Amino acid sequence: MSFISNADHVALREGVYNNVHGNLNIVHNTFYGKKRHRELEIGDAPDLLPIMDPKRKRRRREKDLKDGIEVIQSQELKLTIEIGSGPGYFLHAGETRGRAVIVKVFNAGPTMREQLESTVALSKGLLHPNVLRIEGASSPESLSHFIVYESAHWKTAAGPLAAALKDDLTRSITLGFKMIAGLSSGMNHLSVQGVLLASLGAENFDIFLDINDRFLISINPHIAAEMDVGEDRRPEDNTTRSWDVFNVLCSKVSFISRHLDRMLNGCSFRF
Repeated sequence: MSFISNADHVALREGVYNNVHGNLNIVHNTFYGKKRHRELEIGDAPDLLPIMDPKRKRRRREKDLKDGIEVIQSQELKLTIEIGSGPGYFLHAGETRGRAVIVKVFNAGPTMREQLESTVALSKGLLHPNVLRIEGASSPESLSHFIVYESAHWKTAAGPLAAALKDDLTRSITLGFKMIAGLSSGMNHLSVQGVLLASLGAENFDIFLDINDRFLISINPHIAAEMDVGEDRRPEDNTTRSWDVFNVLCSKVSFISRHLDRMLNGCSFRF
């Protein structure tokens, strides 16, 4: 059955067709703008395919940072509050694409990009419930360099532990056991995954706590620190070192929490 025959300049929905001879059955919607015309001859219809706008291609999110980490643009981030700092970086709570995140912003300097890439190299392959997961990072061309992590509620265990010591002894004991279990599990994962811990100390780790009381380890390596599973290093050496770091981390967190507890109670305290 012919819907259109021997017609000229026929407008259907958003398409315009000229010099129609014979039968033309329209069975799909076209995607041409109202101001855009195209002449259609018999036999052309099967070849009509949507053409992606080159601008849309350029707007596609980059998925690679030489190591599979997604690139996140600075304009996609909203920083809400500073929550801590470490050697060469500051930590902020923030948001991106409607979800809460932690953002590590590196201080300006000649080694800031190298420090970022060293951190990503150590953390990108780690998948464990007690290791803070990287969600993305800035591009090499970015004016500011940062890493975006999954969200956690506190910077370190010291804050909630100090609050619990002041208000709820039972909770402080519960958090203490969760800290030991979480940190020991996370450090063991780092060891068996081949993270070289010989050059790392307690200062190379941040300990976070999420809203479910899950303790999370974040690594902040020195520039020279790298993943290494060389044949000349015995696995038990790295395991021993991981327990040494674990003990120092627990002592450090406990020390800071006691210090904060005394501050909360109005007592003076000397280091």
